Amino acid sequence: MTAPRTVVALEHETVAVGDPASGAPLTDADANALLAVNARRPGICVRTVGGVRFAQYCGIVRLKSCVVEVLPKIGMAERVGDDDVARARAVLLRMLHGARAVTIARVGDAAQRTARAPLLDVFIDAFLDAALERARRGLLARYVGRVDDLRVIRGRYLARRDALRRIARPHLAHCEYDDFDADNPYNRAIRAALDACRDWIRQPSLQTRWLETFARYAGAAPVPMRAGDVARLPRDRTTRHYAPALRWCELLLSLHSPALATGDTPTPALLFDMNRLFESYVGRLERKNAGENEVVRTHGHRRALAVRGGEEAFALQPDVAVSHADPPDDVARIVDAKWKRLDPDARNWGVSRDDVHQMLAYAVRYRCRRIELVYPEPDRALRAAPPTFDIALGDEAAPVRVAVRTVPLWD
Repeated sequence: MTAPRTVVALEHETVAVGDPASGAPLTDADANALLAVNARRPGICVRTVGGVRFAQYCGIVRLKSCVVEVLPKIGMAERVGDDDVARARAVLLRMLHGARAVTIARVGDAAQRTARAPLLDVFIDAFLDAALERARRGLLARYVGRVDDLRVIRGRYLARRDALRRIARPHLAHCEYDDFDADNPYNRAIRAALDACRDWIRQPSLQTRWLETFARYAGAAPVPMRAGDVARLPRDRTTRHYAPALRWCELLLSLHSPALATGDTPTPALLFDMNRLFESYVGRLERKNAGENEVVRTHGHRRALAVRGGEEAFALQPDVAVSHADPPDDVARIVDAKWKRLDPDARNWGVSRDDVHQMLAYAVRYRCRRIELVYPEPDRALRAAPPTFDIALGDEAAPVRVAVRTVPLWD
């Protein structure tokens, strides 16, 4: 089967819809399928005049005629070339890996080689890496009780039962034994993901690696599995090494829909909310760079801004709250991640007034004077440092300092 064509779109970009003969990337049927995805998960795209406009979700949507690949908009320029597309793909892969959303073993050279391939190929390549690594370290196998007729006695010889079968099979012994078997739900999940992605592969080198990986898991029964089946598999210390491969199984099986051609099932999609992904990415960086006396909490320091009639109102929950280890409730710094583009040439660098108001609410409720707004770093060299806003709360109180900080997403 021929691998499907890929349509690449950038975040917040409009992709033309029309007759394929006229060069339109998407058909009306494709647009309707994308809108069906948006109906289940609002915020992915909207229909506009002559096309479909994507929002803040990035990843893959698999349609009947093509695979739509949505990449983050990271640059200031409106028109982009092949290098910009590869760079956007590399940024998405680095963020996914850095936020621990997935494991991509070769993310380090993404900008040089990996990011030139379609995103679906990159995901399959990472899945094969995880599956092969698990196989090289040894597949999970467990003892399974079996009863069978064998040429050589193994385990417990069932003499009474064997006497009844001796006439028909005099050369066999009826035995009950334990077999150390790798055919279990964990290896079946990997086998199911391998079967699902076989027809999606374009590159000959990737097909070779698929065959190598499949040979390691051929002993697992080809049992149909869905992403939810994999997610429900019990996890313990004996299966923790399977976590990266099983995560990829969930994601790839979410793209697999056997009845897609008939239209009986929803359009499969593998999409990541860039707002949440950037929050997770910044949170991981804060944990990595935290001092010895600092405790970093991500989305876990919820408080109410006000009280009305004894009930809390206007809940607040900063992306990252950094506290001192002693005392434990002393919030020293609050960090809020914003997946928005800064504009160094604009007034206040394009920082939203609503964002500053939100930071002021954090400062008042958490009694914290150090607030940071974190944005993706612009794609061009900065002539000056990002701004810091001092907000006076009174004649005697120290001002609240809202510092704008940027995080580099590429090398």
